[in-house]
Amino acid sequence: MTAGYQMRSRWEQAWTWMPALTACALPLHPRLSVISLIIWGVMAILGWFIRIPTQNSNSKQGLNWGSMGPVLYFVGLAVGMAWTEQTEVGWFALEVKSTLVILPILFHLQVRWSSNEKWVPRAIQSFLFGLGVYMLWRFAHAAVQLDPALWRYDGLAGPFHPSYIAAYLTMGMFLMSAKSRLRIPFLVVAALFVGLLASKAGWLVAILVLGAMLVSSRIRSARWDGIVLLSAGMLFLGAILGDQGRMQEFMRYATQSSLYLADDMEAEHGLFQDSLSMTEAVPQLKKQSVGSSGGRMQAWRASWYLLREYPEGVGTGDVVEELVRVYKAQDSDYASLKRMNPHSAYWQALVTLGWIGGVLLLLWWGGLVRESWKRKSWNLAVFGAIIISHGFFESILELQQGVVAWVFLGLLFVQQARADDKTVTASVSE
Repeated sequence: MTAGYQMRSRWEQAWTWMPALTACALPLHPRLSVISLIIWGVMAILGWFIRIPTQNSNSKQGLNWGSMGPVLYFVGLAVGMAWTEQTEVGWFALEVKSTLVILPILFHLQVRWSSNEKWVPRAIQSFLFGLGVYMLWRFAHAAVQLDPALWRYDGLAGPFHPSYIAAYLTMGMFLMSAKSRLRIPFLVVAALFVGLLASKAGWLVAILVLGAMLVSSRIRSARWDGIVLLSAGMLFLGAILGDQGRMQEFMRYATQSSLYLADDMEAEHGLFQDSLSMTEAVPQLKKQSVGSSGGRMQAWRASWYLLREYPEGVGTGDVVEELVRVYKAQDSDYASLKRMNPHSAYWQALVTLGWIGGVLLLLWWGGLVRESWKRKSWNLAVFGAIIISHGFFESILELQQGVVAWVFLGLLFVQQARADDKTVTASVSE
């Protein structure tokens, strides 16, 4: 009996650290977060075997659009397999996105089996710690290797997509406590890092969050204005150093794209009955190099055509193949060569599952916004703004590093909002 009690006590201590383990692993390496989830899952199985009773009577509070949205989106993807021709690709996509279901289950068990909410702030602190270690690692790596390419864009991002890690860092900037001694150096270095990543989506998200921080400091009469403005300056400096023509390429292609897009939208019979290809309509596009920004616009245009051709979506596994078909028809050489996905979470959902996919995604992300408003949670509101705005420019639910991070952080902030709301309600009633 003593041995059983000791086993259960050790399990309970380890269980409270499982979210923190995953939170720390998220910004260190994409594969580490998968390993941490496996450990978390094993701990959950052990919990069933040693018959852990329900400790939190409010565990049912986790059922809401913000937490159930990922599950419903995954169900939609599973249904999309019914009209998928590339079944192997489809099954692999479901495997990558399986955390859309796994994480809500683990969070539900975490709430149910935890006697208090200390694991929530512990996970947030672990996430910040992981971000700090990541920045030190990447800067040290660049300094040792003496390679200029390692100081910007994908060279600096390392194993992560530049836009994804930029969003992680931006959320970390907002989460850093005003009472922490590391707040100023963290904000300054993180802002510089985001600028050097040369991700336009990352820059936009950072500007939005810095603006939110400035508003928050004014509302709370806190003396953060100088720190926020200094961080904005470091973001601007990093953007200048890391850009190397990416913004100019974006502006040039955006201007040229508008010349043919307006006329093409008026075409009565669509792309495949139009005698003019993209290159013929705007010959100057062929003469100038197209980079990632131009490729993204090619992907958006092709996605629009696919949605018009397949209102029900092309299926879970056929997105890239169908896009490549359209790229070739449009002479979108860059997007075709890179076999680009839609490069937008919204277009990804629409092309995959049609209008139903778009509705499912909006229900999920809209649920986060509704929960933030209902619980008056500033952290959840900012996270919702980040994921909604970032989703316009990246297919953030395609790579494992995106799926795990966005679902995990969303569920974490939902639980933080509910815990804070419960604390406030209890104090008021007393």
